[in-house]
Amino acid sequence: MNRFARPFPALLAGLCLLALLAGRPAAAAPPGDIAGEWAASVLGQEVTASFTRQGDMIYGVIVIPDIGGGSNTYHVAGVVLGDQFAAQHASGHLLKGTMVGPNEAQAVFSPKSGPPLNLVLKRRHAP
Repeated sequence: MNRFARPFPALLAGLCLLALLAGRPAAAAPPGDIAGEWAASVLGQEVTASFTRQGDMIYGVIVIPDIGGGSNTYHVAGVVLGDQFAAQHASGHLLKGTMVGPNEAQAVFSPKSGPPLNLVLKRRHAP
C-alpha cells in the first residue's frame, strides 16, 4: 500500500470544505427587521409605511401622496425571507424590498398599472 494513500481522503475532504466555505458570502451583521415605522422621499413628497411582523408574515400600511395633494393608502400583507420582503395589496399593487441595514431598506412599489416607485425607506421608529 502506498504511504500517501491514507492521507489523501482527509486532504480531499479538507479541500472540499475549503471550497464550500470560500463560496459562501462573509458573515455580516443582521440586516434588521422591517417591523416599525418608515419614511421615504419621492419627488419631494413623503411616503410613509408602517409594518408589523408575526413570524415570517408582515402586515402594513403604505401611504403615498398623489398629484392632487391627497394621498393613497394601501393595506398590505406579505412575507419576509432573510433580508428580503414582499407585501401585496388586494388590488395587486406590490412592494418588494431588501433590508440593507437595521434602519434602512431599499424597495420598489409597483402599482398594478403605472410606473414603479423606487423607495429608500429610513426607519422613523422601531416597533
